[in-house]
Amino acid sequence: MTRHPLISLIIITMNHEKFIAQAVDSALAQTYPNFEIVLLDNKSDDRTLSVAKSVLKNSDIPHRIIENTERFGVAKNLNILVSNAGGEYVSILSGDDWLAEESLTEKLEFLEKNKLDFILADGYRYLQDENKLVDAYTDKQKNRIMRTIDNFFYENVTGNQPFNVGVFVKRELLVNYPFDEEIHAEDWDMNLRLTSLGFKVGFLNKKLFYYRILSGSLSKNWKLMEISFRKITSKYMDDIRADKNLLKKYKINALRHKYEILLAETTSKTERKTLQKSWKTEKYKIKYKHPVLFFKLLLLR
Repeated sequence: MTRHPLISLIIITMNHEKFIAQAVDSALAQTYPNFEIVLLDNKSDDRTLSVAKSVLKNSDIPHRIIENTERFGVAKNLNILVSNAGGEYVSILSGDDWLAEESLTEKLEFLEKNKLDFILADGYRYLQDENKLVDAYTDKQKNRIMRTIDNFFYENVTGNQPFNVGVFVKRELLVNYPFDEEIHAEDWDMNLRLTSLGFKVGFLNKKLFYYRILSGSLSKNWKLMEISFRKITSKYMDDIRADKNLLKKYKINALRHKYEILLAETTSKTERKTLQKSWKTEKYKIKYKHPVLFFKLLLLR
């Protein structure tokens, strides 16, 4: 690679005292020769900020720290970070995740070689409670993402498939089309926003991120995720209603949110079994219109 444009590695963190050093160390360890770090602390209650400062203070990597005096949502914080970034490209990292040291180098080369606007990559999930590292995707999931990447909007408009950890994107796109500050699932919303406008996304089949799964992760807050699901899909309902397969997928995902909320609210094993059976029955009614086939499948399950 002969061109080395400035890359801004932006880190958003709040109450990540136990994890922020690993995130920042992984940023500092990047093999790419021309990058900066912009870190925002969202008014942490713990020692996150002091730990981050301690790790950064002796580094010769250009960096700046933003200290919020009040708390904002993730999308607003990302907009703040982008406005303070000077790079041609931006890579986004949460303060409880970390990156492989070749992340920036590999992503820039892949993006420019394939004339892309933003890219996602393969990686690992780290299950914090189990102290266990597992693949981010099954082979089937990853193959599907790679096979359908050129039709990304259609494949993801009713539900986000890929992880956005370390997403790598042209900064001008995030300046011109900022994160929607009314949305909690800002990564999914960004993916759809950019691809719906015709910008090209790619998937790099290399393990370049480590996504920490915590027991209190946002993805397990089904009520909040259901609100985001409704807000995001409402932007594209004309596209969804115009395609019977998309509409079916939308209804199934809406049903999933409904039952995940109900299941999260009960501790009764009997009630859980009843809910799971009702969920399965309603799902089959959506998926299979032929009554004979529907009941055969229901009996088999």
